[in-house]
Amino acid sequence: MIYPAISVLIINYNTSHLAQKLVDSIAEDIEVTILIVDNASTNATYRELESVNDKRLHLLRSEKNLGFTGGINFGLKYIIEEMPYIKYFFLFNPDALSSPNLIESLHKIIQSEKNVAAVSPRILFPDGNPWYSGATLNINKGKVYNNPTIVKNIAAEYYPVDVFSGCAVLFDLKKVVEAGMFNEDLFMYYDEADLSIKLKEKNYKILYAPQLTVFHDVSYTTKNITHLKTYYMTRNKFIVFNKRMSLYGKIYFMLYEFAYHIKNRRGKNAMYHLKGFYDFLKGKKGSYGATGS
Repeated sequence: MIYPAISVLIINYNTSHLAQKLVDSIAEDIEVTILIVDNASTNATYRELESVNDKRLHLLRSEKNLGFTGGINFGLKYIIEEMPYIKYFFLFNPDALSSPNLIESLHKIIQSEKNVAAVSPRILFPDGNPWYSGATLNINKGKVYNNPTIVKNIAAEYYPVDVFSGCAVLFDLKKVVEAGMFNEDLFMYYDEADLSIKLKEKNYKILYAPQLTVFHDVSYTTKNITHLKTYYMTRNKFIVFNKRMSLYGKIYFMLYEFAYHIKNRRGKNAMYHLKGFYDFLKGKKGSYGATGS
C-alpha cells in the first residue's frame, strides 16, 4: 500500500532539551516528515534544536511568539507552500512521547470512514493515569469535559467524540484548511473546541482511538504561569462560546471561577480572571502582552 505523505508538526516552547527524546519516539514503518516550529525561543534554545539528529527533521523559526494557534498556522502555511504532497499532519506537543507506529495506526483509522477530519489517541500522564480519553462539549455552558465519566465503547477501535486533543491528533489537512485553520485570535487555550466546532459545522467527524496511547507531561510550558492560563481560559471561553452560551452559563462561570480562586488564596488568578473578561468586552485578541486587538 502506498501511503500519502504525512507531516508531524511540533510547536516548540523552550523545551528543546525534550526534542531529541520526542523525535526518537516517533518510530514509524511509514515515511513521515517532522517539522518543528521554534516559536521565538532564545538563540541558545534554537541552537539546541539544531543539534537534534534526525534526517526526517525540518526546523522552522518564527522571530515572534505566535502562540500555539499562530505557531500551528505558521507551520501549516509552510507545508502548504513547500510540501504540497502532504495530505495529513500529526500535531504533537513538545512534552509528549509517541508509541511505535502510532501515526500509521491513526492514519488507517482516519481513512476507515468518510468525512473524518481528526483522530486523537488516548493520552496518559507519565504515571499512567488518563489525561484525555475523549471529550464532550456542552455548548450552553461553554464547557469541554475531558475524560467523560461515562466512557462508551472503551474496547472499540475508535468512536466519535465532540473535541479532539491538540496534544496528539492526526488531521486531514484539506479539511482543516476548509474549516479556516486554527484561530489566531485565541493565542492558546480553547483552540481545540473552536476548531472542533468549525469542523463539525462542515459535517466532518472527530474520532477517538482508545487503543492507541501517548504519554504527556502536562502543561510543562505553562506550569509556572497559571495566572496567564486563567486569563486565556476566561477570555477565550467568551470568544469561542459567547454567542452559544446561555446567560446563566456566563454568570455562573464568572462567579464560580472568581470564588474558586479567592477560596484557594489565588488572588492574582482571580484578578486575571476578571481581566480576561474585561479584555473580551474590549475586543482584545491574540497575546496578552500585545497592544491593540
